[in-house]
Amino acid sequence: MIWTTGESPVSRTQARHPIGVVSTRTGLPQDVIRAWERRYEAVTPTRSGTGRRLYSDEDLERFRLLKAVVDSGRRISDVAQLPRKELERLAAEDREAVGRVPPARRGGGRTDSRSAPALLSEAIAAVIDLDAPRLGEVLERASLAMSSFALRAELLVPLMREIGDRWREGELRVAHEHVASAAVRSFLGMSRSQAGGPVIVMGTPAGARHEFGALIAADCARDLGWDVVYAGADLPAEDLASTAVSRDAVAVALSIVYPGSSPAIREELLRLRRLVGSEKAIAVGGAAAAEYAATLREIGATTVADLESFQEFLARSARRPR
Repeated sequence: MIWTTGESPVSRTQARHPIGVVSTRTGLPQDVIRAWERRYEAVTPTRSGTGRRLYSDEDLERFRLLKAVVDSGRRISDVAQLPRKELERLAAEDREAVGRVPPARRGGGRTDSRSAPALLSEAIAAVIDLDAPRLGEVLERASLAMSSFALRAELLVPLMREIGDRWREGELRVAHEHVASAAVRSFLGMSRSQAGGPVIVMGTPAGARHEFGALIAADCARDLGWDVVYAGADLPAEDLASTAVSRDAVAVALSIVYPGSSPAIREELLRLRRLVGSEKAIAVGGAAAAEYAATLREIGATTVADLESFQEFLARSARRPR
């Protein structure tokens, strides 16, 4: 099928809409669009010559239908692979059912009625049960109801702190954090990149295995247009430096949650500065970052206390002369 713009016919299967347009027209956050593609293969976009996602009119309509049936209470995992005709039937059925519900009993949609504390409780319960798929579902529902900033500040950061507190008190094991990190890594899509933005290498240094905070910070940097190279957890300074140099990174950002005051990690930080030289900016955040403040001052690095100060570090680094 084709439609005309007044000048030339345009096919409904022609890939021409960037992800921002799809997000605006469907009401789906870009993170949700990416997650539905990556985890459920709901739509397969075309890639431009520079790697940008491009969508057709049919893709856009499919996203609208998927949002409609998910907002009605269906799981994306149950409907992502359904053909369009079946999605249209379900959407019509759901609209008719909602029309029969008295207005006083109608909610604002499944996710809109969920508060951040309630979503946080669900996420913690999923982590305790070592249920990564369930945690992924909670994150996807949260992303429909919250902005990217709110999702990080009101759900992911409190979840990270809760896991850390319970781990230190012996209520959770390392396996619980690994489950949480894997679910968050999958949800955020660590393989995606903002081509053309300044490059930053992120992860945790050798001896620091807790990567939850690094994942959240990496997503924040991507949201601000940075080309993030997520190197992973527990990486020697040589590997971090090699990646930063080969990608001509502007900065390196690390998360250290545990341990604090480790001589081995101090040596890793000193070695990293020697290997990358004085031109590249370095930032370190995480629960234990303040315990390395003296070392960070020695190497001319920045201690970041929260996402706001990390954003300030990114803004300053983007202005650094190359």
